[in-house]
Amino acid sequence: MRESVSKLDGLRTDTESVKSSYRRLVTARLPVNLYSARAQMQRRAATLLHGMDEASNSWEEFDCLHLADDERGDRTSLLLGGVVGGVALTNYSHAGLIAAAGTGTLFLKNLDTLSRPAQHVLCSIVQSGRYTPIGDPFPRPVGCRLIIGTSMPLEELARRMVVGWQLVEACGYVSFGAEEVLSALESKGFF
Repeated sequence: MRESVSKLDGLRTDTESVKSSYRRLVTARLPVNLYSARAQMQRRAATLLHGMDEASNSWEEFDCLHLADDERGDRTSLLLGGVVGGVALTNYSHAGLIAAAGTGTLFLKNLDTLSRPAQHVLCSIVQSGRYTPIGDPFPRPVGCRLIIGTSMPLEELARRMVVGWQLVEACGYVSFGAEEVLSALESKGFF
């Protein structure tokens, strides 16, 4: 009996330490790569990570499958920040996803389907930490947290030549299996 109680205490400590590290990650606002074979798991895990930060209430989500055929990266640039070929569009009626997310979370699923030019656009925004909002000629700092969903870790996708190494360097250092995040954060009474 005493052994099983000590095992439970150890498990509780491990779970608390994992939750604490997730909280620190959320506060640091680093890009996070959530990978899983099931998109629904990625979304649930991303939602839980988003909910850990009480200050961020805005949530934007986009399926990158819609940009798989973006051969020049212009549509990706327009969608994220509102710039095509370095020129901010003043007559475009929609805010870019980064502006819409504000200080909240931008969740991009199926990132591994982006074309190479579209990946380059995303990388340059993440690496510079700046984007140009629609109708504004001046770049602004990116305020949102980026969570990206892929079928497997970005590093593995780069080894298979599905994504570029630049994308791994920009977005793939913090990488978690969505199932791991769910098992740690969905424990009773966490929220």
